[in-house]
Amino acid sequence: MKYILLSLLSSALLIYSFPHTGSFTPFVFIGFIPLLLLRAELLQYNKKPIILGIWSYLTFLIWNIGCTWWVANASMSGAILAFTVNALLMTLVFGCWSWLDRKMTSGWSFWLLIPLWLLFEFGHHRWDLSWPWLSLGNYFANRTGWIQWYEWTGTLGGSAWVLFLNLFVFKIILHFQANTLSRKYFIGLAALIIIPIVASQILLSFANYTISKRRFLKAVVLQPNVDPYKEKFAADASNEAFTDSILGMANRHVNAQTDLVMGPETALPLSFLEDRIYTFEFGRKLQDQISKWPQANLLIGASTVKLFDSKQSAASTPIPNENQWYESYNTALLLCKKNDPQYAHKSKLVPGVELVPFSAYLPFLSAIAIENGGTSGTLGVEKTPKILEITKQFEIDKFKHQSDHKIALAPIICYESIYGDFVRQQVQKGAQLLCVITNDGWWGDTPGYKQHFAMARLRAIETRRWVLRSANTGTSGSIDPSGKIVKKTSYWTKTAFSQVIELRTEKTFYTKHGDWIAGLSISWILLACSNILMYKANQKRKSNA
Repeated sequence: MKYILLSLLSSALLIYSFPHTGSFTPFVFIGFIPLLLLRAELLQYNKKPIILGIWSYLTFLIWNIGCTWWVANASMSGAILAFTVNALLMTLVFGCWSWLDRKMTSGWSFWLLIPLWLLFEFGHHRWDLSWPWLSLGNYFANRTGWIQWYEWTGTLGGSAWVLFLNLFVFKIILHFQANTLSRKYFIGLAALIIIPIVASQILLSFANYTISKRRFLKAVVLQPNVDPYKEKFAADASNEAFTDSILGMANRHVNAQTDLVMGPETALPLSFLEDRIYTFEFGRKLQDQISKWPQANLLIGASTVKLFDSKQSAASTPIPNENQWYESYNTALLLCKKNDPQYAHKSKLVPGVELVPFSAYLPFLSAIAIENGGTSGTLGVEKTPKILEITKQFEIDKFKHQSDHKIALAPIICYESIYGDFVRQQVQKGAQLLCVITNDGWWGDTPGYKQHFAMARLRAIETRRWVLRSANTGTSGSIDPSGKIVKKTSYWTKTAFSQVIELRTEKTFYTKHGDWIAGLSISWILLACSNILMYKANQKRKSNA
């Protein structure tokens, strides 16, 4: 009974501290404590490691379900895959650390949970079963005043903070039980909590400061509020009808100063060939409207297709009786006055929904794809993160002479906004503005769309860029470089708004160097293991002397 209570308590603390499933963030600093106490008791009574594995798995499974249960609204199979696999991976990491600590019995080995977990999160962002929603650094998405230093560390820094405090508090509990607790532990605990928050507040005062020549862009952000289940992919749906609706919304807000109009993911949901967009009535309507706007460009989500003469990737599908292949994409489409259409394809695909995991190595898996939102199997992707460009005239001197300048946009499609490293690569390539287009209506009125919006705030801090977010429904809005929400729409509402943002060109430490903490974690593990092995070798030599 005691074990199950400790397991449930750990899960409850981690659930209640997560954004929009409780949002009482301080609980995350003690969320692992009950599980660590459970482990200590099992070790005390020499229980088999499999017993710890069972209780750990239960803890992590309940945690996953409690924070992300809403995934089942879109795909029950995908949800079960996410819950069970993610919990298993967490259990393996925790079990690996427990085994190392038990075998090495060193003060060094106790702290190895931190680099091991950080490497798990780093790797989990970069494979076919990626599901980074519960990365510990995401817990501070609603507490941006605490983590302005993400511009240096990314979310891995927040994960390290969480783990370090959990282990430190656990050490305090052990010293209390052994009656060896001293005041220095409380001083250390206070420092671990206060110093990062104070440092964050100092950085916050500089967050919106820019040394570049100040340049601005005015955008109109649309939220069409189309039901993804009943309207968007219905039998009588048409891109022409959606185009009329989108342009009608936009025209009520576009004026002579508008530079960019943003529509959501798959706003044009019915697939079309990219190189034949203007052969369709909706393509001609869009370009005709853009030609009438004084200077506005249109960034919008679409479902697109490309034809190839040979197989390009695991996403390539042969056309029966023809010597051609096609690939389908979840696409960000940029239409400008003078330039050809620009396309960026979603690269971070949702496992099971847009991606059949490991189908590049096991092609037969494509046959068991989960169908959702009009797509099935594996979608095509960009080989590297991509940016799109528009042109705007800026004054270049005191005489108000104007010159054309390229403005680089980061097209971020839905799930991609959870990946800090993906977004920072777009900024490294020159993106001056983060444009998130998404369709959060799949999840219904649940914590899912709120969490998704909140996590975009982390990308703003990491890169010190403005974020514009156009959601089909859910929450659209604008976020400044400090992670502050400037504008935010209501759920299940057809609406639009205008926002003036500052274009930024400076690059943060995190933008330049990425997840350097992962490299530090590897060094930490190697150093700790070498010290432990050297210590044991010296002890053995002394005992044989």
